[in-house]
Formats: sequence, structure tokens, C-alpha cells
Amino acid sequence: MQALTSSETPDKVIDITARLARSATRRSESPCLCATSLEHVQSAWRLVYDRYTEMGLIDPNPFRIHAVPTAVGEHACVIWGPEGREVGYTMTLFRDNPMGLALDSVYASHLDKLRRNGRRLLEVGMLADRRQSAARGVGALFSMMRWAVHFGLHTDVTDIVIGVHPRHAQFYERCYGFEQFASSASYPLVRNNPVVPLRLRLLEQLARDVLPRGLADARDNPIPGSAFSQRFAFGPEQLRSSLIADLLNARYGIEPGQRVGAGRTGRELARIA
Repeated sequence: MQALTSSETPDKVIDITARLARSATRRSESPCLCATSLEHVQSAWRLVYDRYTEMGLIDPNPFRIHAVPTAVGEHACVIWGPEGREVGYTMTLFRDNPMGLALDSVYASHLDKLRRNGRRLLEVGMLADRRQSAARGVGALFSMMRWAVHFGLHTDVTDIVIGVHPRHAQFYERCYGFEQFASSASYPLVRNNPVVPLRLRLLEQLARDVLPRGLADARDNPIPGSAFSQRFAFGPEQLRSSLIADLLNARYGIEPGQRVGAGRTGRELARIA
């Protein structure tokens, strides 16, 4: 499976919806872990860097990892799965926070409306997979999304938001009940590739009698809160002299946890990217 990123170049997009019929959710599901150390996080984000640069979504950098300020902090959780001794697949979950979300760079007005209505948001992003097996790739995505659902439940969010390539939107709508909440747009964080913004009304969807396939799998296979309790905390002392700190300083001119300018970091990222 190619990296199932929020935006991919058209000729590299994999139609994961078509793969669904060829893969059984539980049979092909891959194991996942919550990153608990700086080494885990940097290895996961190195995989994101490798896949994104390969597909032309980001510029190379000397640190060979990919990170954005909104994904760095105690509000974040990095999910990964092993492939031998390496990180085989990963996604990053980050709750709304004073720095905002990456999607604020394009959809700030829409997300602010949700916030004013009392919605508590979790963004899913930085997805990557090094494997080429279709069945194993879909299984990994189901597994990581199960972790995303339960991280959201354990941290009291009401909505999960994600930006995906237009060809991937149907998968998330059919398998999890996501809904498009704004028009497709160019996404500056990945070289202006197209993105469709989707929203999962997590609590409302889980209250339904009949659930979409992926959401039903997550509901029926819970993950305890203890699985997230030891996640890497991104403390300043933990990040000192790390590749993450060096990247944020070189790319955005900030230290980990520092806000960019006066507005939400997500908005400012659009200008910096």
C-alpha cells in the first residue's frame, strides 16, 4: 500500500475503496502500538518523510523527518506498527489545542464554527506505509483508525477530522461515516495537492444501531485508556537537541510548543509552507 496521505499526487493515488472487497477487516488487521519514546516518534516521522518526499508532497530536508508544529505536544499521539525491526506504518493523532490543527491552514473558519458550537476536535494525519501489499495495507489502516477512535473517546473529543485526497474520501465515508464539511481545496502543506475535509461525528455515529464497517470494528474491539497513558509527551527536555526540535527551528523558526505569530499555528502554516 502506498502512503494513505491527506493529499497525494494524482498519478500516485491508490484507490483503497476498491481494495476493501478483497480484504477482511479482522483477518488482515495489523498490530499497532502507541509511540512511547523519542526514538519511536522520530522513526515514525522518518517514514512519513520518506514516503512524502518520494511522492513529491514535501521538500527534502537535512533532518530526514517530517513534522508540523501542531503535531508536536502532549496533545498528540503517534501510532505505529512494526515491519520487522522497522516502523512499517504510522499515523499521528492530535487533539485541538491553542496552536490549532493543521487543517486550520485552509479550513479555519469551518473549524472555528465547530469550536463555537462546543465540538471538541481530533485531527488524524501524517499517514504512511512502507509495504506494497494491498491486503496488509488496508488492514493496517483499519487497525490505526481503531486506535484513533479510542484515543478520541478516551480524550473526550466529539469529532474526528481528516483531510484526504478526493479519491480516498469514499473509503472514509463508507467505512467510518465521515461527512464532507467543506469544499475541496488546494492544501499548501503538501505542495497544493487537493484535499477533501471530512468530519466524523464520533459520539452520534457510535450511538447508531447499525454502524459502518470500520466504525463497528472499532466499537467491538475496544482499546483501554492505559494503552495511551505512556505515550510520548513531547516535553521540552525530551526534545532538546532532537531532530524534531532542529526541524521546527529550521523550518518554522520556533521551538517545540511555541506558537507561530499571533494567530493559530494552523493558519500560519499556510503562509510559511
